Amino acid sequence: MGRVTSVVTAAAGTLAAGLVGYPPTIAGLRRLGAGQRVREDGPQSHRRKAGTPTAGGALFVGLVAVAWLALSRAGLAGLVVAAGVLGGGLGLIDDWRNVRGTRGLGLRFWVKLGTLAALAVALAAALTHFGWPAQVVPGVGLRSLGWGLPALTAAAVLATSNAVNLTDGVDGLAAGVALPPFAACAGLAVVEGQEPLALVAASVCGALLAFLHYNRPRARIFMGDTGALALGCMLAVLATSLHLLLLLPLLGVVFVLEAGSVIAQVVFFRLTHGRRLLRMSPFHHHLELGGMGEWAIDGRLWALSALGSAAAVAVALGAGLSGAGR
Repeated sequence: MGRVTSVVTAAAGTLAAGLVGYPPTIAGLRRLGAGQRVREDGPQSHRRKAGTPTAGGALFVGLVAVAWLALSRAGLAGLVVAAGVLGGGLGLIDDWRNVRGTRGLGLRFWVKLGTLAALAVALAAALTHFGWPAQVVPGVGLRSLGWGLPALTAAAVLATSNAVNLTDGVDGLAAGVALPPFAACAGLAVVEGQEPLALVAASVCGALLAFLHYNRPRARIFMGDTGALALGCMLAVLATSLHLLLLLPLLGVVFVLEAGSVIAQVVFFRLTHGRRLLRMSPFHHHLELGGMGEWAIDGRLWALSALGSAAAVAVALGAGLSGAGR
């Protein structure tokens, strides 16, 4: 029960701190002129969102870092926090250039992608310093991936951070979709006896719940790339640390759907010389243009995320993960 109490305390602490901290954060971002610019080619309904403060992910990343310093300070859990801080730092630069730059488009695509790729490689290399955790292979059990682990981890960091960023396009969507996988990781970390990782995952859940209170439709603040890149980097490193790297597509099933919809749209457009598979990508925009409201989109995709995370937990436990602690 001690571990469970600590995990609940971590979540409750960041939740309370976030609920108190977001109103002054929103006011401060408004004073700085950090209002979101809305793309001209996006849904017309999003025009009313212009000027909403962005980069709100900076606070929930900060809260997670403080929780780690106060409750854990363990090295592997610290790497998860570092992934959030570094990913969030890159996102913050992008958000700042978006709201203050003359072009209003943030960092150039290849600069952002290249920097994120370098960060992914660095995080994967750092993870090997803490060992080479075996991974759950569905239908097989726990297996070592050998030298494939760093490469797959780097690819997972890059893919997940971009996928979370693509998902962050409807009020409340990315935060609500991210909650189930982090909650699943917190629970599995407890089962494994990995209390520091459980504390970090739980603190992310609490901080996200606080953010979601102010981000739900109609949002008073956006997480921006600051939050999206941080969440993606943390989730990939956390999943790998908990032997769940190959189950990441299940944990993040909505992120896979959103990123896959963009890829499918581009491929279909080129193969058919201008025809569209979806009304607009990512997938949540397809639903929006079909007449579905933001709350309805959130509810359906939150539920899908919860189902995917539950399935990942079932597969992990069936593979004997409870005995995989270090």
